Amino acid sequence: MLFKPNNYNSIDIINVKSPEVMLGLFDFIKSIELGYFSEVILKNKSGCSHKLDLVVELNCPLNLLDILSHFNKGLWGSSEITKSPLAKSFDCLLTCNKELEIDIQEFTLYLNDTNIVIKNIYRHSIPEQFNNIMAEIGKQYVSITKGLTEQPEEIFIPVFEDLLSNSISNGVQNRPTCTSYTEYWGIYMESEMDGLIFDVKHHKFISANLDYYMFDENS
Repeated sequence: MLFKPNNYNSIDIINVKSPEVMLGLFDFIKSIELGYFSEVILKNKSGCSHKLDLVVELNCPLNLLDILSHFNKGLWGSSEITKSPLAKSFDCLLTCNKELEIDIQEFTLYLNDTNIVIKNIYRHSIPEQFNNIMAEIGKQYVSITKGLTEQPEEIFIPVFEDLLSNSISNGVQNRPTCTSYTEYWGIYMESEMDGLIFDVKHHKFISANLDYYMFDENS
């Protein structure tokens, strides 16, 4: 079951009314394209005029192992854990458009052999945590490929146990934090009918019968 992009509205930079928005989006796209050797498509999840809930899609003509190797060398993106090209570009976009509420709701990296889908779990979580997520994928590469025997078709980050049972106390649900990105992932393999749950901390797959859900900020 591969990720199917939602039909959000594409952003036509030429028709954006504010010159600041137009310049900011153009620079944002170009910076990401250069930093990640990718073609970038932006979509808008929000229907509000004062908000941009960005859906960022990168088409990168490399394999997962290639980008992980380049990432570790600082040649793809950045090896600086605190500031990725994505985070730097996003900060510039916010500076150019202080009158708008802007966030990245979804980030999808389409590679030759794998899709990586990252969901927003709190304000500005994706640009803030992108380098940490990529570094963790590198650490888990042998485990998520089942000892280098099978390449995942898709990695969905993060997923949560059903009803977040471990995070509910007295009926109050705790909100996700940065550590939520390194707890559970959804992994789709060609050999499996259903998605698998990968326990990041314990470097192992959990039974596919485990109920889980993908975080939705509107739930």
